[in-house]
Amino acid sequence: MNRNNNLITFIFSSVLFIFFILQSKVSFDILLSPMSAVFGTFAGAGLGVNWLFLSLAIMFFCISFALFIMYAYDNPGDSFILIGSAMISVIIIVVHSFSMPAIIFSIGLFTAYFYMFSSVKSGKKKVKSQTIFNTSLSVSSMALTIVNLSIALAVLLVLINNPSYADDEMSSMSSSMFGMDISDIDSLQQQIILQQKEASYAQIEAIETSVLYGIYDETSGLTASEKQKCFTAINSSMEKIDRNAKASIDFQLAQASSNPQFSTIESTLNLLNKFKIYYPYITFLTVFMILGMIKLFLRYVIALVARILWVPPVVPSSRPSSQQVPSSSQQVPESQQVPSLSQQVPESQRISM
Repeated sequence: MNRNNNLITFIFSSVLFIFFILQSKVSFDILLSPMSAVFGTFAGAGLGVNWLFLSLAIMFFCISFALFIMYAYDNPGDSFILIGSAMISVIIIVVHSFSMPAIIFSIGLFTAYFYMFSSVKSGKKKVKSQTIFNTSLSVSSMALTIVNLSIALAVLLVLINNPSYADDEMSSMSSSMFGMDISDIDSLQQQIILQQKEASYAQIEAIETSVLYGIYDETSGLTASEKQKCFTAINSSMEKIDRNAKASIDFQLAQASSNPQFSTIESTLNLLNKFKIYYPYITFLTVFMILGMIKLFLRYVIALVARILWVPPVVPSSRPSSQQVPSSSQQVPESQQVPSLSQQVPESQRISM
C-alpha cells in the first residue's frame, strides 16, 4: 500500500472505530463501578452492550494501529500522519461533548501515536533488518499501555471528584453480603441489637397481657371492689417483673455485642468503610490490570494485521537493460579496431595457393 492509501485508510478505520464503539452502547460507568457490573452479569442483568458492534470496534481499532505503524515504517521521515492522528483525537472529544474522560483518553491516544511514530523511526535507524511483525509487536505493546493508563487515569479523576459512585458500590456490596441496603454501614450492629431488643420487649408484653387476661377469667366470682384490689396488687407486681425482665434483656444484648459473630460483622464493616475511602485508587488499579490483560491479546492482533496488510516496497533493479549495453561496433572505434589477418601481412609475403 502506498503512502496516501495508508493515511486515508488509517483515518477511515479510526472513524469506524469511533462509530462502532458508540453503537455498542458501552458506557464509561461500567469502568466506574466494575464490581456492580460483575455482580449484575452473574445475576443475569447483563451490561446492555451490543457485543457484535463492540467486536467490530476492537477490530477497527487494531487495524488503525496497524496502518499507523505501517505508514511510519514505510515513511520514517514523514510526520504528516500525526496530523491525522490529532484529527482523530479531536473527533473523539467533540463526539463526547468535551467530557473529561474523552479529553484524557484523546490525549493518551495521541501520545501513543506519537510514541509509535518515534519508536518506529528510531528503530529502523538502529536495526535495518527489523521486520514489520516484530516492529508492530514491540511498538504496539507500549502504545497500548499508554492508552490503558489514560483510561485508568480518567476513571481515577472521575471517582475522586464524584464520591457517589463509591456509595453506590458500597450499597451493592453490602446488599450482596448482608442482604440489606445500608445507608450508614457503621450503625449496622446497633440496628441489629435494636431490632432484637424491640422483638424481646414485644414478647414480654404479650406474655404479661396473656397472664392478666387469665387472672381476670378466674375472678368472675369476686365483687367489684375485690377485683379492683386484686388487679392493683397484680399490676404492681407485673410492673416490677416487666422492669426486671427488660433490664435482663438489655444486659444480655450488651453481652451479645461482644460475641464473635458481631465482632466479625463489625470488622467486616470497618473493612468495607476503608474500601469506600480507597475505592478510587482500587478501581484505578483494577481497570488498569484488566486492560493490561486485554493488551496482551491485542498487540498480537495488531502485529498480525500489519504483517498481512504490509506490502514490501519494490526495489529498482541495478542491472542495466539491453538498450544500455553498447554493441560490439560501438564499443571500439573503427580507427582502433584490430585489422584482419589479410591486412596484417603484406601482399608480397602472402603465400599463394
